[in-house]
Amino acid sequence: MIPGGTRTLRGRIRTRLRGLLSRESAASRSLVVEAEPAFRTRYANPYNARLYTAMTAEGVLVRDLSWFRLLTSRVDIVHLHWPDLTFLSGIRRYRVVARLVFFFGFLRVARLRGTRLIWTAHNVVSHEERATPFLRNWYRRLLTENLDAIICLSQEGVAAMRVSYPELAEVPAFVTPHGHYRADYDFSADRAEARAELGLDPDARLVVSVGQIRPYKNIPTLIERFREREDDGTLLAVAGNPARGPLRGVIEEAAGGDPRVRLELAFLSDERIALWLRASDLVVLPYSAIQNSGSAILAVSADRPVLVPDLGSMHELAALVGPQWVRLYSGGFDRSVLDEALAWLDQREAEERADLSALEWDAIARSTIEAYRLVLGVPHRRVDAREVQIRHAAETSRR
Repeated sequence: MIPGGTRTLRGRIRTRLRGLLSRESAASRSLVVEAEPAFRTRYANPYNARLYTAMTAEGVLVRDLSWFRLLTSRVDIVHLHWPDLTFLSGIRRYRVVARLVFFFGFLRVARLRGTRLIWTAHNVVSHEERATPFLRNWYRRLLTENLDAIICLSQEGVAAMRVSYPELAEVPAFVTPHGHYRADYDFSADRAEARAELGLDPDARLVVSVGQIRPYKNIPTLIERFREREDDGTLLAVAGNPARGPLRGVIEEAAGGDPRVRLELAFLSDERIALWLRASDLVVLPYSAIQNSGSAILAVSADRPVLVPDLGSMHELAALVGPQWVRLYSGGFDRSVLDEALAWLDQREAEERADLSALEWDAIARSTIEAYRLVLGVPHRRVDAREVQIRHAAETSRR
């Protein structure tokens, strides 16, 4: 943790004043958490449901955020994940204003009972700009003035947050890694079975990029660099739904009808995603910019090696999972990067299954609960405010 003062609507209050308005110590009872989101997005992105299911097993009451309960019930922690989506989505400005006014007004009331606000910063910068510059600036000020702590998915993420949000310099920061997806997809099909289901050559070397396609994922460049290679029997598959706009046409133009490139530009079911991953020999994610990558974790969850740029937290993921599963490259994505990755793939020696023990959800949940208690002012152990302490869930699991 990077210790700092606790934030209120009017600024920081000293740690010794925390909880004076609460009737009982948070250390002597189960915690109550309102998360946005908690379980309602389990089918779109299982991250939150996995985290909070594991947290529930530890005795924490977790619910999807209800603004009404902020007024009527005891809530220890309000935990936000993608606040720009929560507050800034939609084209009607009055709705954005109403969300900001009501939420932060209700939070003011909840603070009288000791409620704390935490943000897990999955992305330092949003992938898309929402609302108007005025509303974005107002939202940012309200959010940062009220945060009691941030949680990042990597140490690099904390550093990036400090740069992008200098106003959070004194707010405590915690690190817990992104958990794996092994229990969320059916990865039981082997390589041959997956290829038979997809109608693919059972013997060809297959490179894939799977998942929702957005401009920063650099898919047209991947296709262009692949097509520059001589035909050695390697195939490329791009499977996922492109974002709105011209991206679909740009991808199709880049593929140019090349028989070595297969496109499935559509929404993919979980079953289809799992088949593409299990059919592959190498997953390639040539991001132009990235902080954290659920797609990279999905690849190793399917026990498939992944090629990613050395950006954001990717080097930390490689350290947690192992360089035989996460290959990094520096600079732009060119033909030599792909050629070297395929040569590495041919020589690679690895276990059949990736060791994802550092990404287990129960350890991540315990680490998050520890962060909650520290923020509430009842730490399990003394925290030296002179030290910078960033704990991974993997470290928690070894204690």
